[in-house]
Amino acid sequence: MNILNIRALFLTSTVLAAGLVISGAAQAQSVPAAEETADQGGIAEIIVTARKSSENIQSVPVAVTALSADDLASKQVFEVTDLARTAPSLTISTGGTGPASIVYLAIRGQAQNSPNSLSDSSVGIYMDGVYVARPIVGNLGFLDMASAEVLRGPQGTLFGRNTTGGALNLTSNRPSNEYEGMLKVGFGNYNYQSIEGMVNAPVSDEAGIRIAGRYGKRDGYFRNNKIGYPQGSIDKDLVLRGTLVYAPAESNLKFTLIGDLVRYADDGNATAVAAINPGVLSLPAYGAFINSEFSQFVTAAQKPAFTAANSKWTDTFSRPQTGDAEIDKLQNNNDVDAIAGTIEWDLGGVNIKSITAYRKSFTNDSLDLQGFPTTAVASSPPIAFFQACVAGVPSLLAACQGAFGPNPGPTILAVVSPYIPSLTTASSAFISTYNNKQFSEELQLSGSSGALDWQTGVYYFKESGDEQSRAFVFGGIAAARTLSDYSSRSAGTYAQINYKVSDALRVTGGFRYTWDKRTIDRRSTDTWRKPDNLEVCTVGPNSGKTAEAAPCSAPGSASFKYPAWTLGADYRVNDQLFLYAKTSGASMSGGFNSRFVPVPFTQQFSPEKVRDAEFGFKGDFLDRRLRTNMAFFYAKQSNVQRIVNALVGTSLTQFVTNAGKVNAKGFEFEGTALPWGGMELTGSLSYLDAKYVRGSRNENQGTASAPVFVDRAGEPVTQAPKWTWNIGATQTFETSFGDVSLHADYAYIADRAMDAATAKPLAQGGTQANIDAIAIANAASIVKGYGLLNGRIAINLDSPDIELAFWGRNLANQAWFTNVFNNYTGLGATVQFQGAPRTFGATATIKF
Repeated sequence: MNILNIRALFLTSTVLAAGLVISGAAQAQSVPAAEETADQGGIAEIIVTARKSSENIQSVPVAVTALSADDLASKQVFEVTDLARTAPSLTISTGGTGPASIVYLAIRGQAQNSPNSLSDSSVGIYMDGVYVARPIVGNLGFLDMASAEVLRGPQGTLFGRNTTGGALNLTSNRPSNEYEGMLKVGFGNYNYQSIEGMVNAPVSDEAGIRIAGRYGKRDGYFRNNKIGYPQGSIDKDLVLRGTLVYAPAESNLKFTLIGDLVRYADDGNATAVAAINPGVLSLPAYGAFINSEFSQFVTAAQKPAFTAANSKWTDTFSRPQTGDAEIDKLQNNNDVDAIAGTIEWDLGGVNIKSITAYRKSFTNDSLDLQGFPTTAVASSPPIAFFQACVAGVPSLLAACQGAFGPNPGPTILAVVSPYIPSLTTASSAFISTYNNKQFSEELQLSGSSGALDWQTGVYYFKESGDEQSRAFVFGGIAAARTLSDYSSRSAGTYAQINYKVSDALRVTGGFRYTWDKRTIDRRSTDTWRKPDNLEVCTVGPNSGKTAEAAPCSAPGSASFKYPAWTLGADYRVNDQLFLYAKTSGASMSGGFNSRFVPVPFTQQFSPEKVRDAEFGFKGDFLDRRLRTNMAFFYAKQSNVQRIVNALVGTSLTQFVTNAGKVNAKGFEFEGTALPWGGMELTGSLSYLDAKYVRGSRNENQGTASAPVFVDRAGEPVTQAPKWTWNIGATQTFETSFGDVSLHADYAYIADRAMDAATAKPLAQGGTQANIDAIAIANAASIVKGYGLLNGRIAINLDSPDIELAFWGRNLANQAWFTNVFNNYTGLGATVQFQGAPRTFGATATIKF
């Protein structure tokens, strides 16, 4: 979208909002009460739990987007990633080098772009009040949902650590006091099939049960002639949930028990080649493949072959050739079992709430890291390094012995002689597995006393698990195994008060303190192709010894502690207008890297800290037929956590490091209008200006003895698009048999960088070739801006209670991408991961 048009749109909306603020204040005495305007068909009141208590969204001093069950259905929000189309400042990436179930959440440019077993997301996910710690299983498929809330800005006081960007607050339906059920069947293109059901039964006057389930499958979107079947299929999507509520008569107690089960499997993330480094990779005999979205990164020498085999953006050419059946299969699998119990006790002036939860998950995924079959340039590292070690080049003897032991030549020949001096394939791929168990307990107390509302509580969390990756680099030159066991513990206590100075003015203050401890035991080895007892340890005091000679172990532990706080005031100008201002601080936990980390980086990284200030207003105007909410924010981040993808010698690695400071500022606008009978218009717009602080991100690109510091502060902040916006319209017609609703929405996300680097300039010893290569890698690591158009037509019959819905997603068949893996200067390729093409189908739902 033209930047001038966007600015004009923003200025127009701002002027309109300002005018409405002024007119609302001037007409305060003539506006009817909220209850009366609701009777006249105004915008419905929305109750949210953004502050862990039920409040009207228009009286909550938090920037929050709330979606009801009807909103989720009409906007086709089926999983966490779909929320990115509904809220300002929220972007969600998925896939990448992680499984299809992983989510990379970013709000207001605050993101952790490699959340795994030992690093966390800056946006917390809460399902029925339970923190879902591992983003690896964060892309929850929505089933029988009551609501979804997107809270923007630090939420550390009430929600805890790892909410520096915000929080997703998701709530499922509870049992009702009536017998009811639902059955939904769906069909669509790509052989999409789904069946979903729900049964609700009041067991007695005191208890009720609700059971919901879904099973679905779908063929792949992305044609892959190299492996003979399309990728992106869903082979199994099974989700079950059971909820039991028990409220004993003549007591103020309520018990809620929720159990969830997920079994998901697909055939792996599809990859599109964004750029190929001719200094590392050469074309295979049967040609290479690239689609028009990335043809700008093809070199002149490569152009004829690529042009001859130009492909669609939905085509993929992944075909690992490692000899390991699990890697070569290409797959994603995700199993989750969870149970949560909540006890609520109303003591009159005090409410007690306890949430106890346990989750267990298993995930694995495999991926082709180059995106198409290719060969390697014989003179490029690390092949040339292997050849030099075999040849016994004196100047490299120390490096060769450090990598391969005292006799590098014979060692290399014994292990990888089939792969040198030339390769028939340069295939690079991996498979990773993740096991996790988490337990949490939160005890909340809340109450009111005159003008004072208060909340306090304690929180305890622990988790443990293991993470393993088996890499295969350049056709087998290296095949390292990364294996780590880990555990984490966190405890916190918090309190927050709201004091009504007057009927209109309220002040808020809150504080939380958190103590974390993390442990890791790294047990990585040189190759998984040897017998287990002959694998050589590559970490810790027994590095260089085989497993049968000595245990491979490199334990480590670290403790962190940090505060979170909030301080603010809000003012109810009149029934139409609500103002608030606040400042807050929060932290994202520090952690460990499980994979190899080269000097001068370290295995451990520190907590990221955020301090922000926010001002906003919320208004309902024109007899509650127009709602305009706006927030302005400024945030300062320090010790920001960023990902590094690297090929060091023959070691492929990915790790987190602290990367300086970031300042971010911007605004968010959300609006709802009811211009005529049956029509609802919704929309949002956000602007973000996020930049590294000059001088805060100096990286040593030399050695410890001869450092060369390069300022990387000029790079774009990752996952921080300048503009995001969406608009939607729903028209409902009443008929003699029921109603018909027509819905359409369009969501746009501007360009966003997913990875970036800065090369040493010539004056500091850099080379023009490296400078040029990094420039290409940076350009290919930008997910270009895109907009997605979706629509839905629903026919609702009164008797029987049946809904027939016809839906379409990405109706314009827009090319779009969800994530990036950049290893242009290492493995020789940068790949992006395709989003879904145009899909359409129909569902039939009967309620009884």
